[in-house]
Amino acid sequence: MTLLSLIRRHHKLLGAVGGTLAVVIGIYSDEARTALDWLWASMGWFSPALPVLGILGLCAATWYARGLVEQNRRQDRRVINQSFDIRVADFEDDLPGDQTVIGRELRYLERVTHSNTLVVLLPGLGLDANDFRPYMNIAQEHTAALTLFGFNAEEAKDERYRPVGLKTHVELVNGALNHFRRKYPQKKLVLVGFSTGADLIIRLGEFWQTHPTRNPRTYAMVLLDPNINHSSMVVSGAFATMNPSAPFTELIEIARIPQNITEFQNMSEYLHKISKKNLAHIQRHAEDWWDYWEGEEKCERFLQRVGTLHAMCPKLKVVFSANYDQHFNEIVAGARRQSMGEIFDLLREDHFQLLNERLIAKEVATLVASPSLS
Repeated sequence: MTLLSLIRRHHKLLGAVGGTLAVVIGIYSDEARTALDWLWASMGWFSPALPVLGILGLCAATWYARGLVEQNRRQDRRVINQSFDIRVADFEDDLPGDQTVIGRELRYLERVTHSNTLVVLLPGLGLDANDFRPYMNIAQEHTAALTLFGFNAEEAKDERYRPVGLKTHVELVNGALNHFRRKYPQKKLVLVGFSTGADLIIRLGEFWQTHPTRNPRTYAMVLLDPNINHSSMVVSGAFATMNPSAPFTELIEIARIPQNITEFQNMSEYLHKISKKNLAHIQRHAEDWWDYWEGEEKCERFLQRVGTLHAMCPKLKVVFSANYDQHFNEIVAGARRQSMGEIFDLLREDHFQLLNERLIAKEVATLVASPSLS
């Protein structure tokens, strides 16, 4: 912020001070001139340097003011580690005996802004909130990225965080969404999910259908590469059948999946991230998703589930990567029969490139600003 901006911001106060000084000087003009003549004479040889010192002082004041503004801006844009305790009130149904989550923490990253939109981000299989940091750093919206229970690297060896089922994950995430709804009741809630994070939003739609009082009133949703059936679950399927007790051997086999150098680079980065996690959590989560999408290799079940979600939240966008080339026309044809063909889009990006911060920012901004897509 420049000196001119500061003057504009405080022009009323400066105007009042200036007016007061003008009146005082007008009343005591003779005395003021005498005082200034005396001051100038007393300065002697030092007086020629006054204009230079004045300019230097003005520059220093401007630099200091800009520093304060920049410090406040950075403070406003900080991404902060947050968490909240998991309580019984987060669950409407009784938990099975092996789903030990009460009294633990669910972790998330948050960057608060003055935006009236809160974007909550859900990561893919084995990933965590940190994968959304690049987007959070540039987003104009208030953002919060969740790490699913057990997928925080710092808790990988904590025996209190044992693998839990998909139903428990759904209730935990829904509890988190309602936590944000209570904390920021006036903000528009937007959900963004990547890969199985997008699947989780679809699964939440089914949960809200049977538990309507638990729906946090979502304003808009963006699904990035959700699964459509087993054919899209190449990596998830490999994790679903892996042996967590032999992680190195299993990860080497998964590293053989890519078909080109770009996919290999992305897969290598992905495996590097998840190798720090408890693979038992990843295996259990992948197995649950494999079971969730069990059935025919067509897209009917996917479209039915997306239709349920779309009925609850018309501001819905589903973005596919180039990996879905062979399925996209079938998906759009089926979606048009349900009057929701316009919600789908196909990009030429690879699967993991859908995490690009500019891409997410564009999709969120466009969706929030637009009317319903169908």
